[in-house]
Amino acid sequence: MKNILFVLVLLFVFPCFSHAETSIKIGTMPAADSILLYAAKEEQIFQKYGLDAEIVPFQSAIELGAAMRSGAVDGYFTCLINAAIQHLGGTPQTIVATTSYARPNQRHFGLVISPKKEISSLADLQDKTVAVGKDTIVDFLLTQFLRSRNLDDAYIRRQDIRSIGTRLQLLMAGQIDAALLPEPLVSTLEARGAKVLLDDTNLRMPLAVITFSENVLNKDIYEKFRSVLAESADLINADPDKYKKLMVKSRLLSADTADQYSMIGFDRQNTPCYLPSAEELDLYFSWMLERKIISRKPDPNEMLPQF
Repeated sequence: MKNILFVLVLLFVFPCFSHAETSIKIGTMPAADSILLYAAKEEQIFQKYGLDAEIVPFQSAIELGAAMRSGAVDGYFTCLINAAIQHLGGTPQTIVATTSYARPNQRHFGLVISPKKEISSLADLQDKTVAVGKDTIVDFLLTQFLRSRNLDDAYIRRQDIRSIGTRLQLLMAGQIDAALLPEPLVSTLEARGAKVLLDDTNLRMPLAVITFSENVLNKDIYEKFRSVLAESADLINADPDKYKKLMVKSRLLSADTADQYSMIGFDRQNTPCYLPSAEELDLYFSWMLERKIISRKPDPNEMLPQF
């Protein structure tokens, strides 16, 4: 009886013992859909679901991928290309959410023309230099942009510039003709005089996902994390102006272009808790195999939750 009373006293005096939080580190890139995490942090939604989340920002996919491989982060915002490369390269991971999905009413990526270049049409773009990160989502999307207009990859000249910041600087200085970039950078550059020639609004496919290392992920974390994202998305959709200000505060959007930026929204049908279909995954994997980025196509079930 005394032992039972002692345990009850402990639970009353130290209630936090029964509400331990699970710590997770999530790597991000300066893309608009990262606001899902920043809003969840700001509104303490992670804590509500028993997660202690640290958001770790990166400026290049290479650095972010290295952090995932080393275990410095437990999960990360990424494209399906990088996720598949990492998965087949010895860092098994599982897709837990889709944070952006190409659809007609929202731009996620755009082909931006330098304001110092006289390029205003696809015909003008022929044989010009387009900066991408080789073997990344923008490289894949450039192929999709061209194919959707019955053009092949030889129509333009690719230049591999991995750092988004370097791509931006060279573009605005006129040292490259064009660059493929994510929002909100596209809107930022457009407000500064650059032109957007092509974008992803005529495509229907997942563009960015969040994956977790298989060494970290379990059913409990999976369900809690997805609940966090869903609640965060609802808040952003309900008050976009409020969270546009948070994007500026979180350095996802520059203050001088916030008024011109069309705030990202989340469509429950496709984001954030949607999981890519086998067919959508195969589109990416086939392109990767064609480019010899991978030696085999993963079975989609390898990278989708099996809880």
